Amino acid sequence: MRKALAVLLLLLLISPLVSAGGVIYYPDKENFVRFIHSNTTFRVIPGRDPWAKGWARYIDAKLGEVLEHGNGTIVLVGNVYENAEMRKLWNLTGLPENASLSPMIIVLNGTVLVTGSEENIYQTHDAFSEIWNPPVKVLGIFVFLAFAIVLLFGLTLRTDKSYSARFFLLGASLIFVWFTLSEKPVLQDSFLKFLSKALSVSAGASPSSPLLAVVGRILSLVPPTDEVIWLVHWLLLLIMTGLFFYVAPRRERELGFIAFGIVFSAPLFRSNVATVETSLPGLVLMLLTMAIATNSSFVPGLRRTAGILLLVATTLLASLFNPYVLLFSPIFALTYPGRRLRNSSYLLLSLVGFLFMCRVYGFGWLSEWVDFRFQGGLLGDLIFQSFLGLVVFAYATIKGSRRIRWKGPTAFITLSTLVFLVVSPFLGGLFPYTLTLVSVLAVRLLHSVIQT
Repeated sequence: MRKALAVLLLLLLISPLVSAGGVIYYPDKENFVRFIHSNTTFRVIPGRDPWAKGWARYIDAKLGEVLEHGNGTIVLVGNVYENAEMRKLWNLTGLPENASLSPMIIVLNGTVLVTGSEENIYQTHDAFSEIWNPPVKVLGIFVFLAFAIVLLFGLTLRTDKSYSARFFLLGASLIFVWFTLSEKPVLQDSFLKFLSKALSVSAGASPSSPLLAVVGRILSLVPPTDEVIWLVHWLLLLIMTGLFFYVAPRRERELGFIAFGIVFSAPLFRSNVATVETSLPGLVLMLLTMAIATNSSFVPGLRRTAGILLLVATTLLASLFNPYVLLFSPIFALTYPGRRLRNSSYLLLSLVGFLFMCRVYGFGWLSEWVDFRFQGGLLGDLIFQSFLGLVVFAYATIKGSRRIRWKGPTAFITLSTLVFLVVSPFLGGLFPYTLTLVSVLAVRLLHSVIQT
């Protein structure tokens, strides 16, 4: 039965994705292809604006995978209005100056011009995405981190003397097989826009949101290439797999594999997490927040202080990707009554931290999360995609409502799920979060029913 379930989940995980681009090649693409496959050296010279400097870091990292640094070919990034070197050579192209505001790859003798503006420079990504040559060092770090994650979850889950560690290894093996069968990623335009802004922040631009500030700082420390982003994406999937076991009932951790199976049985959820976007790290941080909230004992003393601060930190980090995770703090206070100091500390610190971020970065980054528009199609997708979890939820509620303890972890996840279910038809960004909550809640309610 276990093998059959594993095979079924593996088949469900495989789903290719596509995208399109708008970069223009001048005089033609073949000249650029010859450049990246040549034996020449290169040197990248960006314009003076942060967006050009940031995108130049991406180009330098990608070209560095196949070419050596040197003075053989000069790569100019930006446009004639902010890149003085590009302006000197622009007459050789025979194009009007305002053409440099369009996303283009122009190949001249000994020079490559990567043009565009702050709004569209990300579209030149298509030209460099064809370079796929992850460095050995990056692959080595990926393998080490993947092994460390599997070892960490495997050893910690093994302490409860159940089958949870084995089921985690089964889930991790499914992710690994999915990884080996996956194709080269195609980054969506929405993510590329975000990446371009984050790279601008890494080059000195002022961030317009706390998320851009955090990601921009990270990109200033690591190579901002497709390969690194893609490998980090798979590490996050592996972490998410392990966290499902820590939001399952404490005495039946192996039920986390069922929650994992329920949510990954939804095609749209698989498509969402298979795409490189900001939703996956948000999901991981939400699950981590839930795991801390439902597993920490908060014993008075230093451990309680550390536990509250850790819970506040993960809540605030998760709110960067999805502000509605901030609602976990009042829901936690309602469903874990009796410890006023703990509850008030969590609620107050989360609120103060969030307001501080809004004070620093403004409220503009929240606009997409308050644009409420009822979408009937989204409601239909939500019901259809979470049908299995909703069926289990309905069965457990009808058959064993008196046996379910409406305080503590189950109550916390129940109320959180209901809030997200109500808001989801109005905000498409909540879709994967709601599916995850429904799957976790279904397993918890089912366990509450069958344990007695």
